[in-house]
Amino acid sequence: MTYQKLAKLFYKLDPESFTEELHKRRNGYGSYLTSLFIKGFRKGHHTSESFELFYVNTHDLMSLNNEVLLNSSEISSLISKLPDFVVEPYFHKLIVNEAQSNNEIEGVRSTKKELQEALREVRKPEAKHKRFTGLVKTYLYIDHIKPFDKIQDFRSLYDQLVADEIEAEDKPDGELFRRGRVEINDGQVTTHIGVGSEKDITASLGALIHYLKDESHPPLYRYMVAHYYYEYIHPFYDGNGRTGRLLVGSYLSRYLEKYSAITFSYAVNQDKSTYYRALEDIAFPLNQGEVTFYLIHMLELLSAGQRSIIDDLEISLLKLERIREYMKQDKWKGYGDAREILYSILTINVFITENHIVSVQDVMNYTNRSRHKINNAMDYLVQEGYVELVSKKPKSYQLCDGWMEKIISS
Repeated sequence: MTYQKLAKLFYKLDPESFTEELHKRRNGYGSYLTSLFIKGFRKGHHTSESFELFYVNTHDLMSLNNEVLLNSSEISSLISKLPDFVVEPYFHKLIVNEAQSNNEIEGVRSTKKELQEALREVRKPEAKHKRFTGLVKTYLYIDHIKPFDKIQDFRSLYDQLVADEIEAEDKPDGELFRRGRVEINDGQVTTHIGVGSEKDITASLGALIHYLKDESHPPLYRYMVAHYYYEYIHPFYDGNGRTGRLLVGSYLSRYLEKYSAITFSYAVNQDKSTYYRALEDIAFPLNQGEVTFYLIHMLELLSAGQRSIIDDLEISLLKLERIREYMKQDKWKGYGDAREILYSILTINVFITENHIVSVQDVMNYTNRSRHKINNAMDYLVQEGYVELVSKKPKSYQLCDGWMEKIISS
């Protein structure tokens, strides 16, 4: 029989058979009990029942787990083939995409330009405060976030990530978290009610920390269950989605690599309805606290995000090979500096964005050549029609229209 949701089997089976199936799922060889408890939720209200979250390591779930691990290995292999000077800018591109998707999921208005400016700002020695700097800074160092050991760590993540973006009336009013009631509404009905009091929030987060350290549970499953339970607790009035996705991202970055971790919100944003439905189904009483299908959905989203990175890298590396072949032509003999500089500009356009504007300082960073050599080479490239000057202060250039297509299609 196909593995189906308990809520569906409830209507297919007689009561005795349903109870037997539930017992098998909770106590079988492939079953995992989490010691994390939730209240049932139905028709906009909590029910009187309480359920322990559990899952079954089904064939589909195991296959997805292996798929994610293989994808991660492939991403690492592809990243190793990138020219050194493009690795950091490529990661920055993913950060901007991820931060933008995270904001879109939460209905927070931001533009990629704002996020790019915030990313530039946080990398300065004396960064000035700018909107979204906390968000992009946390993503920039996602693989440096330590495991959560104390209740205070959840508040620290909130303060670093979103505190500056939260309206005054939605800021925490308790010692660390919210004191009041919070409901999630989809515009028509209440879909979730957070844990009731700050005391209960603190106790639930303590249970979450304990679970995150339970190595008897496979890492990917553990991190995704933790993500759900954090969203179930809903410790803040606002910002729970963003902090919750970064929470799981920080663990993924240590277990897999930072590229897989950074794409989680981007993947969720491509299929928000599946994400929210997977979260909401767990507390439906007839599902009895089973998170197996939620885990399947989350790993599918994670794998889809990984595949988007893999596809992007594979196509970009094929384009790069065309560029390298073009640069071997006899016409470049005696123009080593111009050749290397054009190569770096083309590479940035391939991996980061088309029509990317580069300053002389950028090119110095990419090529380790002096300003004098770069200025001479850029004058030659302008004269030959490869690039055009778009700004004098700072001196910046852009590929001329059509050159990228001409080179990679030759």
